[in-house]
Amino acid sequence: MSLAEVLRAHPWLDALPDELLQRLHVEELLPGHPATEALGPSVVAYSTSVPPNPDRVSLCSILRPAPIGAERLSRLVAAEQRWPGIALVEYAPPPLAEEQATR
Repeated sequence: MSLAEVLRAHPWLDALPDELLQRLHVEELLPGHPATEALGPSVVAYSTSVPPNPDRVSLCSILRPAPIGAERLSRLVAAEQRWPGIALVEYAPPPLAEEQATR
């Protein structure tokens, strides 16, 4: 897994500072997973079999999940059940990504 693959799948992450991106634990991420493609680019798939790496920063430690309703949560849970071994998180784009989108 490479940072370039992650950024292609989730271009909004490019708004994060370069120093964080370079330290990102990309091995735990599954960019281009069918579940994320069906649910949209704000949903990130994590492999549940990849252990934490103390030398890397996990995306979930720097971003907060997006507030979602019961229906959306149900869709995420159903996708996780369809593809065992993944955990799905929907993120709100980082503030810089929102600012760039309105320019």
